[in-house]
Amino acid sequence: MMKIVAGAEKEKEMNPQLNQAVDSFIESAGKISANMLGMVSKVGGQIYALLFLSRRPMSLDDISETLEISKGNISINVRMLEEHKLVNKVWIKGTRKDYYIANRDYPRKFLKGFFDRVREGIEDSLRVIHKCQHQFEEVQKGLGGEEKIDAEFMEQQLNLLAAFYQAASQIFEDFYQGRDINANLLRKAILD
Repeated sequence: MMKIVAGAEKEKEMNPQLNQAVDSFIESAGKISANMLGMVSKVGGQIYALLFLSRRPMSLDDISETLEISKGNISINVRMLEEHKLVNKVWIKGTRKDYYIANRDYPRKFLKGFFDRVREGIEDSLRVIHKCQHQFEEVQKGLGGEEKIDAEFMEQQLNLLAAFYQAASQIFEDFYQGRDINANLLRKAILD
């Protein structure tokens, strides 16, 4: 059972159900962080989740004891979180230890970064698809028979891909411009 260490205060036992919920969130946040575009490591995600849920700053010792992870591993990950501006070092009067708090803007920054990367990926994909479509159009001019039929089929497949990515691009454009999003665009591209 995890014991929450509240900053410079003594360790205290939590209600078992609350403790289980905290443990579950911290473990899940570590997995999410490790899986979501590699922004932070599993341990980094767990540290951030712990600090995000903590009302008080926590020292490296507090974090290490709570997560039951070596202080060296905590230190490395806290530095990485600081570099990404996900945690901030704070001073606590009467102690020489460094204490940390979560930057509470992280979820908003993460979502914006995530959507920006997806949008860039969509735009890059559209550029590649359009370039390939143009190449297929050019190649078809000199083909005949089965080769022409094959090239036309390939171009049709690219057109389906282009329709999907154009619908996704339109959804993101509408989202960024503050317009209502027409999810039917994407649904139609996927289901038709």
